[in-house]
Amino acid sequence: MNAQVTMKLNDVTLMHEMRATPSPLNKAVVSDRSVSLQWPLPSYVNTMENLLDGIKSENEMVDKTKLRYQVRYSKDPNMRQNVTTVSTLWPFHNPGKPLDTGVWYWQYGYVNDAKTDWSQVLQFTVKENPNKFCPPSLKKVLKNLPTYHPRVWVMKNEWTDFMQQSKSAPEYQWYIERAEKVIKTPMYSINQIDTSNIGGLENAVKRNAMLVRESRNIIDREEANTEVLIRAYLLTQNKRYSDEAMKRITEMISWSGNKNVAGDFNTATILSLCSMAYDSFYNQLSDSQKKMLLNEIKIMGGDFYRQFNNHLENHIADNHVWQMTLRIFTMAAFSVYGELPEADTWVDYCYNVWLARFPGLNKDGGWHNGDSYFHVNIRTLIEVPYFYSRISGFDFFTDPWYKGSAMYVIYQQPPFSKSAGNGSSHRKIIKPNGVRVGYADALARLTGNTFAADYLRRISEKQPDILKEAFMAKPGDLSWFRLQCHKSLPQGKGLNELPLGYVFPETGIATFMSDWHSIKRNAMFSFRSSPYASTSHALANQNAFNTFYNGRPLFYSSGHHISFTDEHSVYCHRATRAHNTILVNGMGQRIGTEGYGWIPRYYVSDKIGYLVGDASNAYGEVISPLWLERGKQSKLEYSPTNGWDKNHLKTFRRHVVELGNAGIMFIYDELEADTSVIWSYLLHTAVNKMEVTKEKEYVRIRATNGMGASDAYLFSPDQLKTEQTDQFFYPAVNWLRADDKGYFAPLENHWHFTATSPARKVYRFATIINTHQKDVPDAIPQILQNGLIKVGSWEIKANISSEGKASFSVKNAKENVSLIYDDATIIQEGGKQTKLKDRLPELEI
Repeated sequence: MNAQVTMKLNDVTLMHEMRATPSPLNKAVVSDRSVSLQWPLPSYVNTMENLLDGIKSENEMVDKTKLRYQVRYSKDPNMRQNVTTVSTLWPFHNPGKPLDTGVWYWQYGYVNDAKTDWSQVLQFTVKENPNKFCPPSLKKVLKNLPTYHPRVWVMKNEWTDFMQQSKSAPEYQWYIERAEKVIKTPMYSINQIDTSNIGGLENAVKRNAMLVRESRNIIDREEANTEVLIRAYLLTQNKRYSDEAMKRITEMISWSGNKNVAGDFNTATILSLCSMAYDSFYNQLSDSQKKMLLNEIKIMGGDFYRQFNNHLENHIADNHVWQMTLRIFTMAAFSVYGELPEADTWVDYCYNVWLARFPGLNKDGGWHNGDSYFHVNIRTLIEVPYFYSRISGFDFFTDPWYKGSAMYVIYQQPPFSKSAGNGSSHRKIIKPNGVRVGYADALARLTGNTFAADYLRRISEKQPDILKEAFMAKPGDLSWFRLQCHKSLPQGKGLNELPLGYVFPETGIATFMSDWHSIKRNAMFSFRSSPYASTSHALANQNAFNTFYNGRPLFYSSGHHISFTDEHSVYCHRATRAHNTILVNGMGQRIGTEGYGWIPRYYVSDKIGYLVGDASNAYGEVISPLWLERGKQSKLEYSPTNGWDKNHLKTFRRHVVELGNAGIMFIYDELEADTSVIWSYLLHTAVNKMEVTKEKEYVRIRATNGMGASDAYLFSPDQLKTEQTDQFFYPAVNWLRADDKGYFAPLENHWHFTATSPARKVYRFATIINTHQKDVPDAIPQILQNGLIKVGSWEIKANISSEGKASFSVKNAKENVSLIYDDATIIQEGGKQTKLKDRLPELEI
């Protein structure tokens, strides 16, 4: 292959569980935001912390409070003139003001016994950009932080106006009605935590998972009850609400030593309520109450800081922290700043780690953990920067990440549609819920994004109570934000004016649509090939796709997310066998960041869409220390029997072409191994059995669901062996989630289709997928005498032989558009030629 066009990566991983490279990388160019200097932790620091809730690595930990660093930077390559040197507690530094344009040089150093071990000198270039995101330093922010209380959920000097303005908002009545109901409702008891089913579970991870779940069932409910009382007090200054809240908080503080209170979310609950009460009730609390709340904040805040310090800032995705606990810790830190000495460090850390790493984990606005776990981050993504905006006067939502995030919300789950199908628990995201729609509403108001505004309007027109559905949802309710923010929804371009496709290259996901005007007639295709691989809540589904019609899934990933690391969840939901991709000798992709894919090229227009996903490095034995440890704790075996073995794959590039707006996709698979292997082409459905028919030229596989159908025409150079089953590799047993009556509802089976090739070293599949209304005749591909395949007004030519170069072409003479792939990808559209070659996404960790 031409190295200038097609890149063959040899990296074991593109991303790391913990930072392994400095940022900015050497010779990097920075133009979109202020520079943040970041570097890896010392090599001797153990990063195998908090593998699962309550489960710790057996390795000894370094005292992270004693870690010290230095960083220096200058425009002098010899680092002698005009050098800025800074000592830090953490492996990052945000310069106090934006760096001037030009070439800069920098070093980071590890301080040991007053001696600094410096890195090599690194270089980066700062480019001019009038729209560059340059938030203020913490020093400037703190100048505006009030010394009075309340100052977090409402400002004391704005309180009277806030109460008056809120009375006309529907959210006001929601809080008052719920608070009145809570006052009449007895408090939950810690003794109501149900531990009766825990003893029968076979390992500590499962027992801990159930204990966390059962304790949260009680504590989350009481947290919601108490929080709504605090909010009602802030809306009315009625002491009935604050008195009842303090009574409940005092009782909950006594729960913290109970052996059945497990998990960091439960600890964060107490911290959240204590800090909210301290700030909100400050002017009526007794000295003893203030002392009690400050003591609890000091203890729990200190525990969280010790966890985050010299860990979070280097972590690829510390799920619980970024979902909720950092937000809670941030609000607590600012609540007691100036009154608790430790809060000086906490505030410094919270603010600067946000500037360094947040709000997203990459540049494109996508969420690598998938839609279910994206929703858990909503309050953090809005409330933290909104708080910083309020106290600083700087608009944190000018961060360019939020523009991409709006596109993620819309393209990964259009109105009234199933989510694109990535990440743990994706099956539960049936249609946009109140949390997601509330986030779109906030983005529209804060950024002026008219597409997000239209998203909200379309959904709320048919579901007028959609925002209320999210009321008091722990991770995602933005009702209080809407009471604070009085910006109106913007008018302008709506969803109909969006392109038919969107690619998120850093996240490694893409979506193609056929019709923004009517979702009922929309054929949607989602795809994933991601540098994040299958770590965190991401799945081992590199180069996998899903299809949808009328917002409902057709060919779709299978399996159930029961818990993070139980047998079914790993073998049949996370593992590659669960997804619409390829197995090599029956083996799948690695678990961990080593099982990565990426999207080297893409092109989007309304006449043609294109991308290629590269999963050439995704397969092989599981080698991630983190996931090997998790497997050990959960009694999992990453063995050939379960789908992991030595790697024989050399190349797996999956090309995807959207043929206009007809709902027709063309897929071309380039496959090569270092020896003859069996190639298994996988398709799944979650509802109906697939219809499979073998024709002379192809195998036809049909998926149906409600109004829609997806017909896949699979072309290959050999007669394929096909089979279909409704049985999982490992049974789906609901051992964790019981209803209020203690009933563990059974989990349904899914359908799994496999087309298996003879053993070949080189192989090529070509697939035409037509997704359409079920009762409308399918556009069946026609095989022409010259070897062309005609489908609709498109002509396709593809080399599916094992001989010769991998190549294909698609052409639509009527629309004057064509695409030719032969190492390079050349697209002709409207008299304009575009040549695509591989390009690495910008990755940080």
